[in-house]
Amino acid sequence: MTQHIDGPIRIVLAEDDSDLRKAFVGILEHLGHRVVCAAANGAELLAMCFAEQVDVAVVDLDMPLIDGLEAAEQISAKGIPVILVSGHPDVRQVVVENEPVVTRIIKPATLESFQRAIAEALSTRPRPGE
Repeated sequence: MTQHIDGPIRIVLAEDDSDLRKAFVGILEHLGHRVVCAAANGAELLAMCFAEQVDVAVVDLDMPLIDGLEAAEQISAKGIPVILVSGHPDVRQVVVENEPVVTRIIKPATLESFQRAIAEALSTRPRPGE
């Protein structure tokens, strides 16, 4: 069962490419979501974004300082579903079921791929009291 969220979905994003980060923020906001933090790497994401209430995290696989899977491990431990996004050739070898992520988006990301991934991520959140 999915948890009901009042208002826009609150998303944190980590993407080291500034142009892609801006594009992803634009896509997410176009979909009606609220990007509460857009970080340049996993360390910045972890340092800046946990002060916010978060529904979903979108993290790039290949980032400096702390990579996406390492950041995902810490984020998912807080009960926040994580979407992995990457254009790295090895992303298809990441077995989602063995990692702290709900799903993945392979770059180039589209509005539709974000929409599907967010719906899947939200479907993993338990309802209060479950």
